[in-house]
Amino acid sequence: MAAEQSESVNARKNRWHQSTLSNLLDGCSWQYFLTYVLEMDQGLKPYAAVGTAYHSAIELHENNRMENKETTRKEMEEYAVSLLAEAVGDDPILDELVVNLKAALGNWFEYHRPIVLDWTPIAIEPEFTLPLVDGAKPIGGYIDAIYRDADGVYFIVDHKTAKNFDRWRSGDGHRTQAAMYATALVLSDDFPMITELPEMVYMVSRTSTSVRKDFEKGRIIRVQPEIEDVRLLGDRIRAAETMVEAEAYSTKTDWPLCSQKWCPFFNGCQVTGELSGTPALVRDRVRQKSLLSLSTVSGTQGSVMHSIEMTPTNTEEV
Repeated sequence: MAAEQSESVNARKNRWHQSTLSNLLDGCSWQYFLTYVLEMDQGLKPYAAVGTAYHSAIELHENNRMENKETTRKEMEEYAVSLLAEAVGDDPILDELVVNLKAALGNWFEYHRPIVLDWTPIAIEPEFTLPLVDGAKPIGGYIDAIYRDADGVYFIVDHKTAKNFDRWRSGDGHRTQAAMYATALVLSDDFPMITELPEMVYMVSRTSTSVRKDFEKGRIIRVQPEIEDVRLLGDRIRAAETMVEAEAYSTKTDWPLCSQKWCPFFNGCQVTGELSGTPALVRDRVRQKSLLSLSTVSGTQGSVMHSIEMTPTNTEEV
């Protein structure tokens, strides 16, 4: 199961993960098409970078703990902020993101860490790629952590950041990921001691702070996957495979993530329309843009590309 981490887009193109299934089936399948089929450049995603840095800091803390090393809150923050700054660069939004990141880590350190310290870490960030449905891509991804409690029970932990707990009132809507990770562990040869579907423990930290007495710094949601969840996971994989084969992609403008903040293709899709239409039409637009770019660059050097006749189209250039 354990393996060196791959580039996320390349890895998810060749295997199903909970987030890609959700994007395709529940969210905007058009975004899936642009990302994983056309493999268009997503550009900088600063808000997603906060989550990545947050996870990396917790990973640092837990890997150190497995080596009997202490990690302070300050060390976690400095490490995470350095990763965030490297990812975001001199973007003006960096200061805001740092505030969110430090708040999330502070809430984790104060609320979740005392709980985690009572558990024995078994594996931190193991990767899995395992077949589940015949004739379909395998399931895959990274599990934040696997622990054993004082009673010898093994379970999975997944760390999340959230502005609020609107999506975390219960485990509803989070059973697919729990079923995917639990099934992977049961089928994996790396963890022979896990023979039944383990529980998933979501540890959610707020990306803000407050002096209000009723302010929740964090929340824990437990989900125990059942065999029915695994069956539904298989059905979702089959549905995704069918949609991809038929190229039945469509936009979903009422999706909460259909915004400039979360979708790197929002302007081209919803504002200018350059990335809208049928899959074939958008492929043609992207190809035309690529040829025009090559012709412009190569033409100044007398390249043969300069002599390629570009056929005008009635579509906008991406």
